[in-house]
Amino acid sequence: MNDNKLNLIPVLEKGQTYNASTGTLILNNEGSVFVTIKQYQEDEKKIKELEKKKKSSLEFARQKWEQHAKEGWSKRKLDENYDANMQDWEKLNKESQAIIEKYENINWCWQLVGNKLDYNNLSHNQSFSKGISQIQSLGKQKVSFPALLVGGGMAWLEAFHEKEGPMGKIPNGIFVKAKGTPKILRTEWTDFNYQPIKESIGFMSKVILHIYTSGMYGQEVEIKLIDRDLFTGNDELNFSGQSIFVREVNVLKVKKNDIGKAGVSDLLKSKDNTTDNIQYTQKIEVEVLVEAIWEKEGGKELKIFPIIKSIQDDIYFENFERSYLSIAKNGLILTAPNEVSNKVAVVGAVETNESAFHPCKYTAIELKIIPETEKEKNRIIFKENNMVSPLTYNIPIICADTDHFKDYEIELNDLETKECQFDGKSNNHKKNSISILKTPENYKITKNDGKTLNFKAAFNYHPSNDNLVEMTSLKMFEYIWPVSLRDDNKHALELRALTCRHDKRINIIAYPDVKWALDFRFGMKGPEQYTHTNLPNYPRNSDEEKAEKKPQSRHSDSFEKAKKAGRINTYGMEKRANGMELEFQLVLKAEYNKGEEIELAEKYAQKIKKFLELLLSLKEGLDTLTNIDKVNSGHKSAVKGLGKFLKSPIIGTIDYPAISVGAKWQAAIKDETNEVYTDGKIFLRFNPLLKGDISLDIIAAASYVPAFGQAVKAIEIALNTAGAELNFLFTIFGQVNVEFEYALAEKGGSNLNLNGELGLKLALSGKVKVNFNAIIFSVDGEIQAEAYAVSSIKPKASIGHDKNGTFIEAKCDFMGINIVCIITAKGKNNQIQYKDTYNVFDRKDDFVKGKTYLIGS
Repeated sequence: MNDNKLNLIPVLEKGQTYNASTGTLILNNEGSVFVTIKQYQEDEKKIKELEKKKKSSLEFARQKWEQHAKEGWSKRKLDENYDANMQDWEKLNKESQAIIEKYENINWCWQLVGNKLDYNNLSHNQSFSKGISQIQSLGKQKVSFPALLVGGGMAWLEAFHEKEGPMGKIPNGIFVKAKGTPKILRTEWTDFNYQPIKESIGFMSKVILHIYTSGMYGQEVEIKLIDRDLFTGNDELNFSGQSIFVREVNVLKVKKNDIGKAGVSDLLKSKDNTTDNIQYTQKIEVEVLVEAIWEKEGGKELKIFPIIKSIQDDIYFENFERSYLSIAKNGLILTAPNEVSNKVAVVGAVETNESAFHPCKYTAIELKIIPETEKEKNRIIFKENNMVSPLTYNIPIICADTDHFKDYEIELNDLETKECQFDGKSNNHKKNSISILKTPENYKITKNDGKTLNFKAAFNYHPSNDNLVEMTSLKMFEYIWPVSLRDDNKHALELRALTCRHDKRINIIAYPDVKWALDFRFGMKGPEQYTHTNLPNYPRNSDEEKAEKKPQSRHSDSFEKAKKAGRINTYGMEKRANGMELEFQLVLKAEYNKGEEIELAEKYAQKIKKFLELLLSLKEGLDTLTNIDKVNSGHKSAVKGLGKFLKSPIIGTIDYPAISVGAKWQAAIKDETNEVYTDGKIFLRFNPLLKGDISLDIIAAASYVPAFGQAVKAIEIALNTAGAELNFLFTIFGQVNVEFEYALAEKGGSNLNLNGELGLKLALSGKVKVNFNAIIFSVDGEIQAEAYAVSSIKPKASIGHDKNGTFIEAKCDFMGINIVCIITAKGKNNQIQYKDTYNVFDRKDDFVKGKTYLIGS
């Protein structure tokens, strides 16, 4: 090594440690740092030896002078002899001075590292005097490490000659850091002029959150903004689709709002002016945009405060002075001189890992799939950056059974081990950068050259050599939710990637490639048909004798139809007939090993079907218990709660909702985060959700009106006697279908489809029997006339996605109002029909339309 290159050696005090491999001196807190220079220590021994020789040479010259003086030498001869004897001393003295002069103008570099140590930017710190005067007097150089820098961020200390300049690497210098005790001292909100905010401000304001810390220089924190609410619970605010800010503690120039308030501050050399020291404080400044969407999340008035968690220690800070930011709908909107966009993460300015600068390193760990496909791509497990990174990485892979092993590779990118601190030893990282800690039976190692490790992997569906063919359905249920398998399960290949700079544990965890499919359907065949017994029982024909013996209802055809089906009780509501068919289906399949299938639902389908049939039996029992059969036709003791509507003469049909549930799911992996998640979709269908028609007989209803009702009956009896019939019905009809598709994956998207038709129909119809004979023609048959007005709406709803978020869009089409008239004459041998349609109101699409955002982006 060149003698002009200097190496620092720390002199440890109590509570200090030194890691020689990384060149880091670690303190527990602020305090003094002492160092010596290795080369000066070696040269100091030479100086002492030279001084000893000089003293001996000086003593020899003096003794010779005294001896020759006694012998009577002249002054001239004594001086000449003395000078001759002092030549050795002069030579030794010159050699000693040359060594001392070498250290008289030594430069001392003492500056913050940040996230990069670049020797081109290192220089002498003006707060240090040049030379080794302090080393000569105290035996070591003293440097003060201030509380401002406590927390983990590092400073660089190096001594160097002016001509050679700094090297910026160990062992020429050392890193110095202090652990400290992390604390949040207080928080404060200001505008961009650093004026504290005391009044309520408006949405879309731009502000700064100041977080003052102690013992945290270089550490990262998570910050959540909470809207305080005393009655309904605090609301967690979101921004840019996230709920946290990630920020790093730094040392920043003191602002006017910092002066005279609690905080940790000290003087540091200005980066702009090497001769001036400027006051800095340890803190975080978070630029915040008060987003408009917070009004939906918290309301028109907010009271915001931060909660802060240490990423390093995974704990939330407590017992610090909080400040609140008040937001009001009509508050003053504060602006900023720059764009503010609520950046989720702003870190990487300060490195706290002392190993980050060691030359024995790799910069990334990559998992490669062989061969790589569009569906399964290579993934980065670890990448070197300035953020705190975990020591252990659980990396999922999805594999078929052990009959179908798949090839993978682990590679250490940019591996460089030439300057390994263990060079020449058994644990040299040149040979052992990747080590294997555990190899389960579902992995096979095929190659390990220190930089790359190749292996084959599979998922072991049947450990202990179980025969897959003999495996029961219940056994397969262990994998029905693949992502629930534990991270530390027995299917993990455990590795260690080790250099002087990085030490990472890697668990390659095999998940099954099973794909699940569920199909469940339930419904009833045929609609519920019902009519009401409270209909006028007066003759529908002119034969009074027959009428007295067997009076007929106006809707005898509806009665006959319902009775034939066995569905009529005495109050006219249909009940489920014994033996009504139940539509039911349950399918649960598992597909694995590249296409093999196993059916799992057969035995469970029967149990579920019996349960559903039990529910229907209970319904029949409840119908009996409510004494429905005892409700009289006059409805004087109608079932309480049915209301006036059911006391009216109505007929109609209602379909049971048909339910269909389907799902498909499997384990999948997020390439960007290496997380395993459940990918798939759930389908929910009601087809129909609502379907039916209800008709009110207006003429029959009018017969209940006192006095007027008697006239109605009389008119109808007269019409019946003449062979005529008149009907006037008001009908509500409709059908609504709903289909909902929910994506299990975050980016899969969800869809809603609602459609159908709801309408009203008013129909007037009549018919008369005629027997007409004439010379030219004769009619022996029936004439029917019908006129009806109909109007309906068609509702629709769907889920959509755009740059503003996820929304529901609903609309309704108005189908207009139309009147249809039909006259039909039926004879024995022919039929004549007249039909015409009148449009009262035109159809109008999107008559009603609306859009509501469920989730803002």
